[in-house]
Amino acid sequence: MNYYKRRIKVKEFLYLSSVDAFITNHRPTFMYLSGFTGSTAILIITEKEDYLIVDGRYILRAHDEADKKINIVELIDKSSMMKKALELLKNSNVKNVGIEKNNLKVSDYLLLSESFKVFPFNYLIESIRSVKDENELQKIEKALRIAEKVLSEVEKKLYDGVGKVSEVEIANFIKSRVVEEGAQGVAFEPIVAFGKNTAFPHYSPNNVVLKEGDFVIIDMGAIVDYYHSDITRSFCVGKNKEFERLYNVVLEAQQRSIENVKAGLSPVEVYNIAVKTFEKYELQDKFVHGLGHGVGLEIHELPSLSSGGFGFLKNNNVVTIEPGVYIPEIGGIRIEDMVVVNDDKPLVLTNYKK
Repeated sequence: MNYYKRRIKVKEFLYLSSVDAFITNHRPTFMYLSGFTGSTAILIITEKEDYLIVDGRYILRAHDEADKKINIVELIDKSSMMKKALELLKNSNVKNVGIEKNNLKVSDYLLLSESFKVFPFNYLIESIRSVKDENELQKIEKALRIAEKVLSEVEKKLYDGVGKVSEVEIANFIKSRVVEEGAQGVAFEPIVAFGKNTAFPHYSPNNVVLKEGDFVIIDMGAIVDYYHSDITRSFCVGKNKEFERLYNVVLEAQQRSIENVKAGLSPVEVYNIAVKTFEKYELQDKFVHGLGHGVGLEIHELPSLSSGGFGFLKNNNVVTIEPGVYIPEIGGIRIEDMVVVNDDKPLVLTNYKK
């Protein structure tokens, strides 16, 4: 992994913006730019030198993991990290400093602004991170394969567990099995919803027991080497004509969206493809969330395929395509795949049947 090459992109942006340094204590950012995976650190990038400040818990780990071109600054007490960062910046003759607008605490911003002119960068690192390299793609795909394997076991438990298995039991099964299959853990708390509960797009599992004819939504993922996966499938245990009708509409919306995803389109354009499909069936008001999102070191990254999405899709963006409809007192259906954006047709990473 060429972490220095990633930092060069930041240095180039600093030069073009006439900013002397960049500072972050946001874990996904310092992990992406340095290779250090501990929970706490401060990364400083300047024109000539880069610094990673860590406390006593992480000194050995930082020397083992971090890019060798970074200067490791060792402290015993983590409470003095920002004070040390200010000292390093002053010693480097820094006059102004760039920060992540969306990832720095107000208290840290105020502290920095006492000594430097502060420039808030809007989605700088997130935009760089949104384009995945081959190593990142391999980790995401491995995390997805684990999620798919566990999902296949979940599907069997559902059909064998009518009248017996509960939402919580399935959620706990997912959490234990992804680890047994080699993941670091689940990418997020699994969404397991039965029956009318599927009408809640982001639902927390309860002690509801599966019944014949229930709608079922399983939304889950795994983490491998800090990279996330995300998959959703909807099932119906038994016969339910309304499920079949709605499922086919959602599937059509997803297929049309996937077919049209390509580099150069705006996220809003892709989102609107799904909306137009739902309009055909007068279900657009039941589609109550975005079409998808980027996935990587965080489960929700850029780009955001939604009405509020900005910028343009790029080659090697990894995004979810997850349209859904949700009808109170009846249920909801969501189908989610992960795809890699290309100039032409996207590469669909998800293999699970629909």
